[in-house]
Amino acid sequence: MKSIINALFIVMITGLLSCINDNVGPTGPVGPAGPQGNDGPQGESGYVFEFEQVDFTSPAYEVFLSFPDNFETLSSDVALVYMLWDVAVVDGVDTEVWRQIPQTILTNDGLLQYNFDFSMVDVRLFMDAEFDMNLLGAIDTDDWVVRVVIVPGNFWNSSRINKSDLNYNDVKEMLGLPELPTHKSTVTRRQ
Repeated sequence: MKSIINALFIVMITGLLSCINDNVGPTGPVGPAGPQGNDGPQGESGYVFEFEQVDFTSPAYEVFLSFPDNFETLSSDVALVYMLWDVAVVDGVDTEVWRQIPQTILTNDGLLQYNFDFSMVDVRLFMDAEFDMNLLGAIDTDDWVVRVVIVPGNFWNSSRINKSDLNYNDVKEMLGLPELPTHKSTVTRRQ
């Protein structure tokens, strides 16, 4: 009886293994192309606005940067703000150095911070310090170039963006931002 069960088991395993075969048969001809689908909605990407000659003036040491009138933000959008900190020569080529704010600087007088907040219509840049800001010089307050990047909320909440390292060039590439004019000379800021 045991040998009959073993024989049936071997026949069953052999039958199952014979069903597994990579050589199913010859490949048939390629079929006709399917109908063209409708164009979908334009994919979302970020927007960038550049502001030049931005000055922080006493007593508030803040400035409001308004979005263009024809630009509509959504409540889910996120703003990133970058300041042109330097133009360094790298391999003989002028290379812009952008820093994302908030940015904290150690001065001889104490800590100085550049920060921002944003609304549906503008970005407010402001300075904060642990000392009297009237001690600041033009290198700290005058002639800044600022780029504001608006990131759609659905992109921001996806896993496509690494929120721990948001340097301007990576964000520009991820969002397909346009090339903006380069700045040949600028004030070298505090390091």
